[in-house]
Amino acid sequence: MKKYICLVLLLFLSPGLLFAQPAVRVMTENLPPFNFTRDGQIVGMATEVVEAVFRQVGCPVEQGKIQMYPWTRAYYEVQHVPNTALYSMARTAAREDLFKWVGPISDVTIGVIAKKKRGIKITAVEDFKKYQIGTVRDGAPEQLLIKAGVHTEQLSRLAFPEMNIKKLQTDRIDLFVFNVQTARYLMLTLGMNPEDYETVFSLKKMDLYIGLHRDTSVTLVTALQVALDELKQPGKDGKSSFEQIAERYLTEDSF
Repeated sequence: MKKYICLVLLLFLSPGLLFAQPAVRVMTENLPPFNFTRDGQIVGMATEVVEAVFRQVGCPVEQGKIQMYPWTRAYYEVQHVPNTALYSMARTAAREDLFKWVGPISDVTIGVIAKKKRGIKITAVEDFKKYQIGTVRDGAPEQLLIKAGVHTEQLSRLAFPEMNIKKLQTDRIDLFVFNVQTARYLMLTLGMNPEDYETVFSLKKMDLYIGLHRDTSVTLVTALQVALDELKQPGKDGKSSFEQIAERYLTEDSF
């Protein structure tokens, strides 16, 4: 029954109908392996998924391409500028009513990362009070910490995760709170050995979504969700297009 409903929706939400929608400015940040730049092009697992679903519904992306910004700027604009979208965004309770959502497109584990040789032990949120912690300003990991009672005075709130990874390497911060998949990827690209670091505490597992400006039409949001659900349907070989995209970026060999 559910598949039948999806097929009916796809018939009604045709590309011709959706071309009446205004172009959407699609934004992202540097968050490998989900979205990042390679050879001057924005690529990544989430990027391929987002491009596929927008193409499927026939909705034009403004200027024909996705735009990459620091997280703080993109997060502000998708809240305040109509016809904008931002991925990959963790869907949290605090953000629920700020956006329209399409997803999930992946999931991440938000972890507290430290140098192994420091021997840092975190067993409860109260233990954070002893340390200086790196975060990305306005990111979901930072929001989790602040909600848990960590004071902003303890935080090194920077625009780019690479900056805090370097500070962690040189002991200018004690901990870095971020999704562990991306942190490992960034360490490799920075010439660091991820095995020198460990996740000393896991805060939460989060799903990543496309977040659209809250005034985005329900027609477009529904069409994008249907297109994503279809992308996840198994093909003739039993594997979906979604899984094939994920395998190109989320396996260890792809790092």
